[in-house]
Amino acid sequence: SDSSAVGALAAAGGGVLFASGWLVWIDGVAAAANDYGFGTPGADWVPGILQTVALLMVNAITWSAMADGGFDDSVAQKVKAWVFVSFVFAFSGLIASTYILVRESNSPTAPGSHDSAVRGLLQNLLIFGSSLLFRAGRLSDGD
Repeated sequence: SDSSAVGALAAAGGGVLFASGWLVWIDGVAAAANDYGFGTPGADWVPGILQTVALLMVNAITWSAMADGGFDDSVAQKVKAWVFVSFVFAFSGLIASTYILVRESNSPTAPGSHDSAVRGLLQNLLIFGSSLLFRAGRLSDGD
């Protein structure tokens, strides 16, 4: 059916965006190390990890459970809390990667640090888009 085709395309597109996000980041880290001898600090990895966890969290639940009065209203409340926390993770990743980019733009810690900061923000935007595309694809399948 058309909805399953849309869901499959959304899943494929989401997968491409997710893989592209991590590829851009890892390429930036490797390039900074190879070209400038800059070792990316561990804290700069956190936004991408937060964004990845948010992607998993948002797509781990069924949206029908939020409105479902099912067995107990507390189920819907727990699902809403889960979605809220997952979006907190997602926006925390975006905010942190933006902060890192602004920090490196104003006072670079080393040659090549600005390039990896730009790639960190791009990674977060791609993974966030991937998360939304996965979710939209699942919604088109009736979830």
